[in-house]
Amino acid sequence: MAPHARSPVALAGWAAAGLVAGGCAPEASGAPAARGPVPGLSMLTYNVNFEQFSERTVAAIAEARADVVFLQEVTPGFEPALRAALAAEYATVLVRPASNEGGMAVLSRFPVEEVAVLDSPVGRFPAWCLRVDTPLGPIDALHAHLHPPLDENGLLTGYFTTSEARAAEVEAYLGCFGGPPDLVLGDLNEEAGAAVDRIVATGLRDAASAFPPTRRTWTWPTPLGELEGRPDHVFVGPDWRAREVAVLESGGSDHRPLRVVLGRAP
Repeated sequence: MAPHARSPVALAGWAAAGLVAGGCAPEASGAPAARGPVPGLSMLTYNVNFEQFSERTVAAIAEARADVVFLQEVTPGFEPALRAALAAEYATVLVRPASNEGGMAVLSRFPVEEVAVLDSPVGRFPAWCLRVDTPLGPIDALHAHLHPPLDENGLLTGYFTTSEARAAEVEAYLGCFGGPPDLVLGDLNEEAGAAVDRIVATGLRDAASAFPPTRRTWTWPTPLGELEGRPDHVFVGPDWRAREVAVLESGGSDHRPLRVVLGRAP
């Protein structure tokens, strides 16, 4: 997400602390598009920034050509452009828009089953539990946008007071499949912290950790310089492995698309 308290003092303090920040029922699904052999499955997670709608963002999604796309901060105004540009490419388009940062969408070449939509236990954004029926087997995916590093006093105190809120969200969300999911992905609003630690404790591994050095997925210009960080993640369970990881320098959001190619673990 984009910071909403943008004074130079607050942003400078945020950077000094090492912080990175980042509706409606599903409507359409269909049979998977015809494809040849699948050597790997490409997953894309992308926070499109509800305040910065751009045709460049839609173009970035199309150019990534991922098999399954997970989007955060999808608004009702963004949904028509998304469908018009990409519905022909993806057999399944599920959208749960919101007027704030809580909107989500999933675009998939394969059938997708909605397992659950879970409200945040701390009153922020919902999470989406989805089962994707891929040629390499089903994938249980927890699509999340965790509590931003902000509180009622802004960014400076929010960095120190919101970590446990994100951990509480992860704790609540991880149970939706009755066991650890195959993927946890989205804008987790922290590069490292209590929520990330809780995910790792289930046996999942951050895909980007296999391909260091990891590039930043988020930037924000300020009068004191550009903030940057890596709040966007794809965590992979033991039955899968990351074969490629790329941060795409495209789109009109303050976030960058994060593309991960998965294969079955040997």
